[in-house]
Amino acid sequence: MEPPEIPKRIAAPDSLAQSLSAEGSRCPIPFTHDRLHEIHYWWHQMARNYHEPEPFRYCLGAFIQAARGVTFMLKKEKGAFKDFSWYDKWVEKAKDNPLLRWLNDARVNVVHRQSLEPNSWMEVDCIDNPRSRRHAGDEEDDDINDGPLVGKVNPFMCTHALIARGPSTDHCHKFTRQWGIEGLPGKELLEVCAEIYDRLDAVVEEAHKQTGGIMISHKKVESGRALPCMEHVEKHRLVRTVLRDGHEVWEDEPPGLHSH
Repeated sequence: MEPPEIPKRIAAPDSLAQSLSAEGSRCPIPFTHDRLHEIHYWWHQMARNYHEPEPFRYCLGAFIQAARGVTFMLKKEKGAFKDFSWYDKWVEKAKDNPLLRWLNDARVNVVHRQSLEPNSWMEVDCIDNPRSRRHAGDEEDDDINDGPLVGKVNPFMCTHALIARGPSTDHCHKFTRQWGIEGLPGKELLEVCAEIYDRLDAVVEEAHKQTGGIMISHKKVESGRALPCMEHVEKHRLVRTVLRDGHEVWEDEPPGLHSH
């Protein structure tokens, strides 16, 4: 009786990119794939720090630099392809996409406040204000629209600071931010960067196909995003406070935030 065949061990991946390739295969463009993962990381840092103006700005700059590096690395790894003409066709098509054009023109190392200021804003609303002018019997959502708008505030103020410096209160508040940037009026930046990720994910996936490789996809049929974690950005834009022991605190605050 012959001994059972010992299964062959698959070598540990040399990089994160290889771990994201199909099981048992080695990524043909590991540096490009690593850069794609890097922009995924910076997107989540932007989301986490959405209410921390300075860290958000730094993370946005890092996202832009890493995103611009995806196609740069792909061109450096073009030796993995027998025919690279498919990439030239993608470049021509990318010129019709306003977000990719903006990314190509965003030759910056740091995102300055001046570029964010014209298109960014922050609003504060009252929640459960006992002096609300709402009429009895109103069927609107009591958790969101039960008080008058307090007003717009400086978006470059940290939400922690606004909560801490506010007067003694008998009700809670909702803080809503939107970060925008020059060149993309009316566009919210988490949505912008998620769309950019989708486009770059698509070209990296095509690159794998062109080499005969396979790239793991996390896209869901019902989702418009390459990664489901980049959907529903509204939750990152909103902060609600609650009253605890007579003090107003951030409800569900991400742990470790504002440690700088």
